Amino acid sequence: MERAMVFSNNEIPEKRPEPFRPETAWSLAPLLAGVGRDYPGLFNGGSYNSLGTNEGKGRRILVIDDDPSSLELCDLILQSFGYVTNLAGNGEEGLAKARSTGPDLILCDIRLPGLDGVEVMKRIKTDPFLRRIPIVALTIYSSGGHRERLLAAGFDGYLPKPTIPEVFIREISNILNPLR
Repeated sequence: MERAMVFSNNEIPEKRPEPFRPETAWSLAPLLAGVGRDYPGLFNGGSYNSLGTNEGKGRRILVIDDDPSSLELCDLILQSFGYVTNLAGNGEEGLAKARSTGPDLILCDIRLPGLDGVEVMKRIKTDPFLRRIPIVALTIYSSGGHRERLLAAGFDGYLPKPTIPEVFIREISNILNPLR
């Protein structure tokens, strides 16, 4: 017996929805933030900052990711905690923005079109102007030794997607303020 999905208006969609994948949760987070704005207290005044802190204090973070939803989510979380963000959709754009803005920290997705995240990291680490800027791997790969391999390759930190905003911010804060 075959089942069909039927909406309340008795229409049957032409295409079945895609199955849930872990990265989908990360993509849905901006929508959940909107829900938080409608329910006071869920995200402390409509932002992810449930701690009520200005953790970032205006420090600049460059986020390099080809997924617009991930960029939007990182932007939302970071700005909620007082960071100033700059966003890039690919490795080449990220390198150019890093050179032009000199961020305090770079978050870089691993799977990027063109230059992948590892190549972006290598170029940053060999650039005299950029080499002191910490770069953190931002990736959906969280098993099978990925963290260890990325840190051994030269990344200064590792953040899996999806993540809890407070954990995300704590990791960034630990990298930017290692002696706290």
